[in-house]
Amino acid sequence: MFQQISGAHQLAVGWAVRFRGEPPSPDTLRRHVRARLADLPTLTHRVEEVPGSRPRFVSVPELDPREHVRELLMTDPRERWQSCIQEVLTRPLPAGHRPPWDLWLIHGYGDGSGPPEYVLVFRIHHALEDGAGHHYVLRTLFTPRIAPQRSRRVPDTPARTPAPAPVESGGRVSFRAVPGIAGDVARSLRGSGSWAVLRRPPTGKLATAVGTAATRRLLALSRALDTDISVVFLTALAGAMRAVAVAEDERPAPLALLWPLTVRTGDERGAVGNYLTMVRLRLPCAEPHPSRRLASLSRQLEAGRVERRMRTSRALMRRAPLPMSLGTLRLLMRPRHASLTGTYFPAALPQPALGEARLDGALGLGAPLPGQLCHLTLLRYRSECTLSVVHDTAFARGADLPELWLAALAELEAVVRDARE
Repeated sequence: MFQQISGAHQLAVGWAVRFRGEPPSPDTLRRHVRARLADLPTLTHRVEEVPGSRPRFVSVPELDPREHVRELLMTDPRERWQSCIQEVLTRPLPAGHRPPWDLWLIHGYGDGSGPPEYVLVFRIHHALEDGAGHHYVLRTLFTPRIAPQRSRRVPDTPARTPAPAPVESGGRVSFRAVPGIAGDVARSLRGSGSWAVLRRPPTGKLATAVGTAATRRLLALSRALDTDISVVFLTALAGAMRAVAVAEDERPAPLALLWPLTVRTGDERGAVGNYLTMVRLRLPCAEPHPSRRLASLSRQLEAGRVERRMRTSRALMRRAPLPMSLGTLRLLMRPRHASLTGTYFPAALPQPALGEARLDGALGLGAPLPGQLCHLTLLRYRSECTLSVVHDTAFARGADLPELWLAALAELEAVVRDARE
């Protein structure tokens, strides 16, 4: 689905990573990016408005990395590298004839007592790339050469859902999944219920909050509860949002959340465009007991149900007329449909490096949909799972969510301990 690039909601999404080592010069980084551009079609396309017609992707063959790769030298020390992200979060993406993405080199935030390090922040407009696309860019830029996955699109291709594909690659329609999709569309017309704290008018000013948990901690919880990290993440999030309601003197109520699912196939890893469908989940925030919140979300994210939904959504997107598929996506992504968007992504990066520097920290950067106030991403990278919250300042409690989420994780751990005693 295409969204406007201008205004408060430019839908800039991507990632931030930390490298241990001396920072490269901006020109060195630009040469590195240029050398990989042939394998990164999302970085060489822009979105063009067409009066009276739908937008389209247009190839930009002569891209100047100086317009996209930027440097930010910090003048004040920061305790955590993640706090540097705020400095570039609300800056406008390149526009006009240029593809809407940028890569920021941030350094100088240390106090000089430790080894050198620096941060890279990548942002791109969501119309050109989804979460799986971000992961492909990260792998292509900072790991040994992998087989290129060029876009199937040709220049001046309409910006749309993936082009029609053979039945075997599009998957089969599961009639058990169709009612769920239809129900989500119907609920998008009714709104997401209470939660006045999330219905405030957006200010257009975004802020970030970050929390980390050891991967082994989440894996241990997953094994003990016979589930996976995504369910643990959402169960703790339901507990965190329950705490927000209590702090706002609201009665805790179920909360609708958009949960993106990729519909990419293996040969579309680097393709231009957004290959997502959305599932509407119900966070059981009214439920006071963590174990019952877990049971509710386990049912909603049962593996077979999710697989059927992905397969059916992909088939319908491939076969349905374009106005129907785009209209359905727009309905599923309406803020009336759900007040939050959340996602979990495990990053698999073999030996990532840039020169002599080694990558040792990563987080995902989402963006609230127009009308929403908050987006949450849990990114798993090696020994850490990092929760990044990007929220409009109208939702001031967004700054508290990482701490509240960690407290809700501790509640789940207490449930496990009590069960063993």
